[in-house]
Amino acid sequence: MDWQTLTAAGIVAVTLAVFLVRLARPKKKSGCGHDCGCKKK
Repeated sequence: MDWQTLTAAGIVAVTLAVFLVRLARPKKKSGCGHDCGCKKK
């Protein structure tokens, strides 16, 4: 395998890892829903 193949495989692996970490993290909840009647000041 040449260096270009290894580099491409490394980039794919890093991208896959980033997607999996973001998928596994719990979603952030906002303090207020859209229709709760409160408004930002």
